[in-house]
Amino acid sequence: MTTRTMGPASGWRWLMNAVNLGGSNPKAIFGGAALIVLLVFVAAVVLSVAAAVLAPTGAGPAQLLLSLLITAPLLVLMAGLLVGYLRLIDAVENGRPAAPTQVLSGFSDRGAWLRAMGLLLVLAVLQYVLIGGAVMLVAPEAGRWYVENMSATEPAALPPGFGRAFAVAMVVGVLVYAAQAIGLGQVALRGRGVGQALADGATGAIRNVLPLVVLMLLGLVAMFVIGIVVGLLAMLFAAFGSGSGVVMVLAIVIGVPLYLALVLAMIVVSFGVMYAMWRDICGDAGGDAPRGHDHVAA
Repeated sequence: MTTRTMGPASGWRWLMNAVNLGGSNPKAIFGGAALIVLLVFVAAVVLSVAAAVLAPTGAGPAQLLLSLLITAPLLVLMAGLLVGYLRLIDAVENGRPAAPTQVLSGFSDRGAWLRAMGLLLVLAVLQYVLIGGAVMLVAPEAGRWYVENMSATEPAALPPGFGRAFAVAMVVGVLVYAAQAIGLGQVALRGRGVGQALADGATGAIRNVLPLVVLMLLGLVAMFVIGIVVGLLAMLFAAFGSGSGVVMVLAIVIGVPLYLALVLAMIVVSFGVMYAMWRDICGDAGGDAPRGHDHVAA
């Protein structure tokens, strides 16, 4: 499979395609995202309770083993959900019938489910190794700062070179995200094996650094804007809610639905970007010509 090199503007188009993703079938797209949130939430609660019951005292190999036992079930669950949701998006984007429950279809395809698990595991290990190695090169004290901060009651001062370490982590994270998007698309929608999907993902990410940089910058701007809006709302509710139980109840009634809507929107946009990226780089339609929306629908 040949991966394509896209122009820098593709980063903007991937984001706009994702923002407009639910236009043709919002029930399927947002219903599927809601199912993902529900299943992950239930799994996280169950695993958190189990961790609290089984948690060993102190740190060491037992603590690491417990962490792995908690992470592994979530990886297994997410692998099936990723396959199913990408297939749901593909059906919607190509005008085929789709329903929210199609997000569960990945669990019935055992081969794709297992391959997705393998791909996610390899990429997770690769990401930790790359970030750990790169951070140790640009900020040797960052590792010790992280360990100390995990057990400290008060945040420790940032170590020298923290800005460089953060930038390296961001770049590696975006490249791994791209490799995961392309690789999972190959597994879920083209039936590729783990090795071939990983190779396509790595090649596609490296060949498309420019649009990925654009996408990363757009994501940072979006996160900054969302952070400001959320902070202003929190300050507003805090100002009016001090000493007023009615206002606090109103804040909860309004805030919780807004939070859930934000989570659903982030899931839809994140997966939408993954699908758009895969489609441009490895899908049937190639080239820099826009496919779908390149602006936000009114």
